[in-house]
Amino acid sequence: MNHNKETTTDIRFAKTACQSPRHVRMQTIDKPATCWEFVEDCLWEMFDDPDEFVTLTIEDIKEHVRFVQAVLQDDQTIVQLGIEENDQTRLVEKICPQRECMDIFRKFYETTQVTGLEDYTPVEFYK
Repeated sequence: MNHNKETTTDIRFAKTACQSPRHVRMQTIDKPATCWEFVEDCLWEMFDDPDEFVTLTIEDIKEHVRFVQAVLQDDQTIVQLGIEENDQTRLVEKICPQRECMDIFRKFYETTQVTGLEDYTPVEFYK
């Protein structure tokens, strides 16, 4: 981040709607995720393209996590979670290896849960 500009973590977004049990979004894809292999292929595509991202959204959430998304930044994998609280969503993130990113997405796809929430920190935005 540019340390010359002020940042804040006090940013909230509108809740994200999901009309299918599991949904994947990328630059060129926006459709239901009918199997884990499809999500996995999307992640591998992201790992090969630094301009790509992957978002996996779940319709029936548990533990307030509506979506998991990942992006590459400076050769690092950043995983972000959309945490729903009241009528808003806040973002938290962590940097992790590709394998851990895959594991996070797979667990979320299979169980709608994310472990280790305490390892995520609020996303910083420029004011």
